[in-house]
Amino acid sequence: MVMKRSRIAYSDEVRNELLGDDGNSSENQRAHLLDNTERLERSSRRLEAGYQIAVETEQIGQEMLENLSHDREKIQRARERLRETDANLGKSSRILTGMLRRIIQNRILIVVLAVIVIFTTMMAIYFSVRGR
Repeated sequence: MVMKRSRIAYSDEVRNELLGDDGNSSENQRAHLLDNTERLERSSRRLEAGYQIAVETEQIGQEMLENLSHDREKIQRARERLRETDANLGKSSRILTGMLRRIIQNRILIVVLAVIVIFTTMMAIYFSVRGR
């Protein structure tokens, strides 16, 4: 038993010597450990806050991408409607040009017919007056 105690005492002495275990040093180590623990907790809180900001930023970025995607679809639909409207305007322009041509042709025809009717009437009046 004596040997066991001496071994324990020896190991305690070695431990104390290696760790510098005196009363004052132990208090310093505890204070230093508490300091380090506090720093670690502050760093952990900062990391958590940074992670939270990163998650929020990612969510905002995702929402922005979705909005941009919707806006792109709207712009593409508007562009397609514009192309259709342009095609319809071209078609309408051709139809109106054709109608205008027919109106001019009809007016010319009416004028020619009116001249023929007036000429025929004048000839009939002339021959009826001359024939008497």
